[in-house]
Amino acid sequence: MPVRRVKEERLLKKLSKRGRSNLLNALVIIITLGIVLYLSAQGGDLGKAWEAVMNADLFWIGMALVSWLVFMIFEGMGLYIFLLQQKQKVRFTSSFIVAMIGSFYSAVTPAATGGQPMQVFAYKKRGVPTGFSSSGLAVKFFTFQTALLTMGGLLWLFNGDPIGLGVETKVWATTGFILNGFTVAVVLLLAINKNIVRWIITLCIKLGKAIRLVKNEAKLASKVDAAMEDFHASVHMITHHPLKLLWLLFHACLNVLGLMSISYFIYRALGLNEHSYLDILTRQFLLYISASFTPLPGASGAQEGGFFLFFKGVFPDEMGVGPMLLWRFFTYYFTLITGFIAVLLDSTYHMRQRKKAGAVETVNIEKGAEGIASENSEASGSADASAESDQ
Repeated sequence: MPVRRVKEERLLKKLSKRGRSNLLNALVIIITLGIVLYLSAQGGDLGKAWEAVMNADLFWIGMALVSWLVFMIFEGMGLYIFLLQQKQKVRFTSSFIVAMIGSFYSAVTPAATGGQPMQVFAYKKRGVPTGFSSSGLAVKFFTFQTALLTMGGLLWLFNGDPIGLGVETKVWATTGFILNGFTVAVVLLLAINKNIVRWIITLCIKLGKAIRLVKNEAKLASKVDAAMEDFHASVHMITHHPLKLLWLLFHACLNVLGLMSISYFIYRALGLNEHSYLDILTRQFLLYISASFTPLPGASGAQEGGFFLFFKGVFPDEMGVGPMLLWRFFTYYFTLITGFIAVLLDSTYHMRQRKKAGAVETVNIEKGAEGIASENSEASGSADASAESDQ
């Protein structure tokens, strides 16, 4: 069988596996939404929910949109600033697009595992070395989680009793803090201890070799080791420059606050004002921390169920699932839509760039061929002239 055909068949298999995975993740999201709508329809809440959404105040809906935009801008800003600190030439618009691409793939993959690899790939297409982009994403994750847990912990400490959380919500919140804190500790350990990272990478390469995913073990190990050196060099720089780390943490706080504030603007959009901004913010932080460890795309199911648990008594029963659907749209489905558009635009742009590069290369080859032919012709002519003069 020709080598080209074998490669094509392998590529088709990879694409089919990826397609099945994406389809499964999409089904999880759709089924979760379907269950919520079905249960609401059975309870007669769907009409109430629709009425509540249609009567929402457009000013506060606009504020929810601004809050989402703040979240996304600072999502890209953290990566942009880190790369500038590493003397990597990258535009803010590129980091903003990469942030949207990452948000989309995080939203459609279990436990948000697909976002960072796609961001590394997107940066690579923009000329940013893998070591720098992966270290930037690691630091971005560390600062985001640190800001999330610190702000959430302070809000729970000083505002937990006034909002009257039940035992069940406290158990969920405590579990969320423990699991999220553990991931931060692991990332910090991996970033600081080079030997642990090298051991894990070596183990993964050997496993890949054993199951025939890795062909040239030495070559791959060399590439990964070079990327790891860049990774640790950049992270080492941050750990020894606390002011730069604090600057990144400041941006991470604004990033987190933008996302967490959406629920308050939804609350006000529905004509409610009994609860303060801090009360709504405390509930939202604890909900996010509790549900974020759920291993499903977009933490589907946990987010919807957690909303009713943490916001119990905040939204009137007659509004049904309207508040939850409106909140979920801005915090999840809107990100899916805009992220998908960013993925399409980015793919189209780079496809056109490759075509232009291919066209230029073809022209250069043709010019080179013409030049060689011209030189041969001139050489042949001079040779003939020389032969005639000799005669």
